[in-house]
Amino acid sequence: MEQTQTIIPKKRINSIDALRGFALLGILLFHCMEHFDLAYPPTLSSPFWQSVDNIVLGTITFLFAGKSYAIFSLLFGLSFFMQMDSQADKGVDFRLRFLWRLTILLVLGYLNGLIYMGEFFFVYAVVGVFIIPLYKVTTKWLVVLLILLLLQIPDIINFFSLLSGNAPNEPTSLVKYMDDLYAEAVDVFANGSFSDVLAFNVWKGLSAKMLWVLVYARYPQLLGLFIAGMLIGRLGIHKSEEKMIKYSSKVLPYAIVGFVIFYSIILFLPHYVDGFTLNVGTTLFKAYANLNMMVMYICILTLLYYKTKTRSILDLIAPVGRMSVTNYMVQSFVGVILFYGFGANLATKLSFLQCFLLGMAIYIIQVSYSNWWMKKYYYGPVEWLWRTITWFKGVPFLRK
Repeated sequence: MEQTQTIIPKKRINSIDALRGFALLGILLFHCMEHFDLAYPPTLSSPFWQSVDNIVLGTITFLFAGKSYAIFSLLFGLSFFMQMDSQADKGVDFRLRFLWRLTILLVLGYLNGLIYMGEFFFVYAVVGVFIIPLYKVTTKWLVVLLILLLLQIPDIINFFSLLSGNAPNEPTSLVKYMDDLYAEAVDVFANGSFSDVLAFNVWKGLSAKMLWVLVYARYPQLLGLFIAGMLIGRLGIHKSEEKMIKYSSKVLPYAIVGFVIFYSIILFLPHYVDGFTLNVGTTLFKAYANLNMMVMYICILTLLYYKTKTRSILDLIAPVGRMSVTNYMVQSFVGVILFYGFGANLATKLSFLQCFLLGMAIYIIQVSYSNWWMKKYYYGPVEWLWRTITWFKGVPFLRK
């Protein structure tokens, strides 16, 4: 195969792109509540507006924290399978090429992380390496591994060790070190220059992020979601509108029941444990509740897309998902400039309600821009660059 051969763009599945676009909305709104890692809770003089602010923060956290990234992660696993499967149909083993693709993502994530510490592409690239050897594993063993990973076994062990008194009811030295890094980050992001932010994120910001992934055991959940996406691909659910409707209808009731059970445990937990044990237990059961709520979102949005007249509305956010890498990186860059001290310093000026409205404004701009862009081009700019470097071949960009 000659190096000059052109890579032909494939037809997209709009419902999946719309899911990805919805996930990006949730990620953006929650990041705005967090001021893109510049933790600065606003205090309002009016008790009424303070209560409104608290409701806004609680609502956005409830709706999107731990769910939006989960959707994004599951779709990452599905995309991996679709790429591997597409190349396998041509007699090509894509595993080494995908490893190279992850290497590019690692570099993109690190560069993005220099600006915004909380970006997650770097983590995706690291954890994504482990799904490559799993591609050939039989479905039965993948299901077993999926269950084990999503059980959050490190958190279970930690929680029951605390309950039994075998571990002190206080943060470990590793957790304290991570908290110190995040406290230092707030000071740098609030008072430092742009170069100070870059200098901090070169190593300390990266360390804080990777420690967070380790301390809160996000790595097993992330790998589990990648595998879940692979399994959806193996079942061919994404290829058939009928299958998407069928599985969404069947799975949705179980997801609702699961969410109610685990969220009820979260509400009752403070009556039985406290201190660090409560934090660990809440993190564990929130992980279970969030997974069920993520499944609810996927099922509901899929059914809305194929069974109601909302398809035209969801089609508007599909281009946002189609150029998700570009939009995610743009959100990071814009958010840092707006919220950090060297920029507009809005973290110290806006209420949570105003942060929500700002996030919606940014997303509406991204919807408009993405729809305009995808009418003219096959890929978002970063997606095109990523694909071109992946293949070292001609990748069409401008639509004819």
